[in-house]
Amino acid sequence: MQDTAKPKTYLFTDLRNIRCGDLDWVSPCGEVLPLIVPDQAARAVQAYARPQYLPRGIRLVAQRATKTDPLPENIVLGRVIREDGRYRSWYLECLFAGGRRWPARRGEEPSSVAICHVESDDGFQWSNPERSEIEVRGRSDFDGFTVFVDPRGPSDDRYKAVYKAVVPREERRAAWERHLRLHPRHQDPRVTPDNICYMYGAVSPDGVRWKAIHEPLMMHWSDTDTTVYYDSWLGRYVMYTRLYWQERRWVGRAEAEDFRSWGPVEPVLWPRLDWPLSDDIYTNGRTEYPGSPNYHLMFPMIYHRYTQTSEIRLFSSADGICWNEVPGGPVLSPGLPGEWDSEFIVAGKDLVPMGEDRIAIPYIGTPFPHKYPRWRNVLESTHVAWAYWPRGRLCAVVAEEEGQFFTFPMTPAGREMRLNVRTHRAGEVRVGLVGVPQRSVEDCDPIFGDSLSDPVHWKGETDIGTKDGEKVTFEFRLRSAEIFGFEFV
Repeated sequence: MQDTAKPKTYLFTDLRNIRCGDLDWVSPCGEVLPLIVPDQAARAVQAYARPQYLPRGIRLVAQRATKTDPLPENIVLGRVIREDGRYRSWYLECLFAGGRRWPARRGEEPSSVAICHVESDDGFQWSNPERSEIEVRGRSDFDGFTVFVDPRGPSDDRYKAVYKAVVPREERRAAWERHLRLHPRHQDPRVTPDNICYMYGAVSPDGVRWKAIHEPLMMHWSDTDTTVYYDSWLGRYVMYTRLYWQERRWVGRAEAEDFRSWGPVEPVLWPRLDWPLSDDIYTNGRTEYPGSPNYHLMFPMIYHRYTQTSEIRLFSSADGICWNEVPGGPVLSPGLPGEWDSEFIVAGKDLVPMGEDRIAIPYIGTPFPHKYPRWRNVLESTHVAWAYWPRGRLCAVVAEEEGQFFTFPMTPAGREMRLNVRTHRAGEVRVGLVGVPQRSVEDCDPIFGDSLSDPVHWKGETDIGTKDGEKVTFEFRLRSAEIFGFEFV
């Protein structure tokens, strides 16, 4: 599992910071009894169970987002990043005969393809797009476009783009033969000799001026949503993309040591068997928590074919490979009937800071079902907005009544511990350091109220009372409270 190297911020988006514990068996005098008794002639005594680090009375609950009003009309956003104090975003613009942008007929080659870059100081007012045309050499049916910043790339290749396109006509026979050589588990059932796709790339020194990579990166059909990033812990590039198995949309994942040469796409998320049988996982919406890349998150769009509506849920992973849905239901749902986002919504990426005390993702919405005939008024009804949470509050450890849990041993990265916490007025939270004198949970002053960063006190003192570099287990006791995370300062 990922080495977090003394992080300062801990979030409860999964179980990595909550011990599962177990039972010890003890004699009537409190002596721990071994599992294997060496002397089989020893007299048996009554054994009693004693809980050790077992959590109780708590559950994880994903938190619903708050929506902003829509951004000004005609704003187009792709992946959004926060860089040097500004928001930046990119999207792919295809122009067809007569300057037409949409709709494009299947197989129609665009007259020009450009990567468009926009910037914003506040995330609401955006600059006019800067267009950089790229050479596409007869490709068509562009989709799945994304941009990422490569922390290890040379200066000329620091920004990288990925997109899907149908290969040029003169290359299709060779591409089809290559497709047939793939193992059946890596063949897309939508591919035909005349409709075969590659993933292509482009690079830029500044995110404004782009140059296409002529050779394809991989053979794959990634429509709608692609995420690419460099994982410094794995030492590899990682891609999340679409799979289309059993006529349902799944989420797949691929890795690469070299950005220009990718391994196969393997499934990581698919519709659960206890979901409605007409549901898809339409997009991945993969991101990380700002400033904490070891917290891998997804905001996938769950598509309900029966109504062609959607909702956004939260998934979490400790390594970006194994994923779990965070309990609690949708974190973002369509608006009420008559509202601008009342039928269909899609979460964008990334999760970015918005002010000092909020984090947010862009999302788009429309009052029409997804496959409703796309007349001009239907297309123009789609708008962009933000979905946001208070800082650190994507998921909570909740105790409706009384609860308790313990952390794994950790090395505090500061002398003071602060909680992101919310309680009822009659509730409270207490924190103790197991085995540290005068820092037990009984010594803790009760914490109550609603705070993003409330210092923990033990009889009025905030110093954690351990030596620097010493590992310690924390005990949490809750009553009618929610804890979202904690930090060291």
